[in-house]
Amino acid sequence: MSRSFGLAAPLAIVVASGCTGVLGVEGETAPATETPPAAECGATPALAKPRIWRLTNTQLANTLRDEFDIQPAALANLPSEARLDGFANQASDLRIAPLLADVYFAVGEELGAHALQNPDKFGIACDVDSLAPGPCLDGFVTETGRKLWRRPLSTTEVTSFSALFAKTAAQGEGPAGGVKSVVEALFMSPNSLHRTELGTVKDTGAVTTLTDHEIASALSYLLWDSAPDAELTALADQGELRDRTVLLAQAKRLFDARDKAAPAMNHFFEQWLELENLSNSVKEASVFPMVTPELTADLKEELRLFTNSVLFDEGADRRFDSLFTGTYAFVNERTAPLYGLSGVTGDAMVRRELNPTERRGIFTSLPFLWGHAHSQDTGLVGRGSYVRAEVLCHRVPLPPGGIPNPGRFAEPNATGRQRLGIHASPGCAVCHDLFDGIGFALENYDAIGRYRTTDHEQPIDASGSLPLPSEENALPGIAFSNFVELVDELAQKPDVYGCFAQQFAAYASGYDLPELDACEKERLVDEFARSQHGIDQLVLSVIASPSFIDRRN
Repeated sequence: MSRSFGLAAPLAIVVASGCTGVLGVEGETAPATETPPAAECGATPALAKPRIWRLTNTQLANTLRDEFDIQPAALANLPSEARLDGFANQASDLRIAPLLADVYFAVGEELGAHALQNPDKFGIACDVDSLAPGPCLDGFVTETGRKLWRRPLSTTEVTSFSALFAKTAAQGEGPAGGVKSVVEALFMSPNSLHRTELGTVKDTGAVTTLTDHEIASALSYLLWDSAPDAELTALADQGELRDRTVLLAQAKRLFDARDKAAPAMNHFFEQWLELENLSNSVKEASVFPMVTPELTADLKEELRLFTNSVLFDEGADRRFDSLFTGTYAFVNERTAPLYGLSGVTGDAMVRRELNPTERRGIFTSLPFLWGHAHSQDTGLVGRGSYVRAEVLCHRVPLPPGGIPNPGRFAEPNATGRQRLGIHASPGCAVCHDLFDGIGFALENYDAIGRYRTTDHEQPIDASGSLPLPSEENALPGIAFSNFVELVDELAQKPDVYGCFAQQFAAYASGYDLPELDACEKERLVDEFARSQHGIDQLVLSVIASPSFIDRRN
């Protein structure tokens, strides 16, 4: 996964540029993608087009849970939301393929059956067996439709679904069949499975502000990964959410609701760190016999507790700096030894300080190091390229085909640095100089995250240099002797902070990084810096952006 609010110098983060050259099939270098010029930002922001945006698997599951108190078994069959670049919620990638449609049909059937067992949750205020055209039926259609479509139904829509009830109820199953058919039809509608960003103005080229109910959904699905609650819906009904003061007050309320906001932000961090499939990261049992399903579950819990400690726990400062440079972790009896800690017993996760000469922030945590490693070895190139793309927002082009395995040219029991000596050749170095130094620094951590000083009984050389996007990737860049030192150096530079602001903006918008308006990215990065990297303030900055509620036809 890789993800401007484009940045003017000195914060010019080169998002989509390539290396200065790429090794070709015959060994020559090809020109890289050129860096676009800095944007000239005026008073009128560039706005995205209106669109519809399919709910993610998580959003759908949360909506059904919160609105109807059901977790359909069929949700377990939802195909995964595959992705290459960007987050899993990118609108352009959220299509409905036949397999997904089949699962939706099964979910709709479960929801219909659930309505018969829990009529009160669907607004059925009379006995189901006596349900017939009239006020009770209209109330059922109105309430169920409002919950699924996240807006009031029009009189015409209520009449249409009431007619569907009457038609299907007459076909054999009676009122029960009518209820199921209405629930299934409402659920399978694009109004349920998608959320709209269309506004009310249709003129070509005109700016259209989202409707209040569209704004309510935009807010709740960003901060809760679920449908608007009663208070947000009531404000939308009253036409209050286009008032920026009201909108930001609601954003603060939703973000402060830990029970719902924390899982949604955890989901963002899992995706940004590419750790949402951490439990499936297999390790070779003969090399790491301590690895068990319980241990991988501990790592997911550690990641959740760490991000919550920065954002939601009492006394949390909500600053990115704490995430990036913190020297503590949450451990239990199984994970503490991997950090070199003793005296921790039991399954419960407890906070412990780590050796500050060995650990610094989320990128030296067990979950990150474990998830960015192979089954037996560290994955030096993968770790380095991830940090380059996702932490510095500089995507390096994929390598050409037919590249030999560098291990074939290394001596037995060579260190990672020795195995990758081939990358020093000019055709390889043009890209690898941008991120191999990061991977070398991370060689102090093995494939399950344990700190080490030797590899195959040879000393690890974790030193290196890193050219920075903010300095136009000029070589050699900053120098460091190990990863802790690299983190401390990066903490003094704008790159990591600017990239994080852009990553969250991309996640919030459902667009990939290069698609975002350069001027708005610049504004967000500047505001993030002025807030001293407050993540909660970044969230509010994104919601306060014109692009959050405005579109251009």
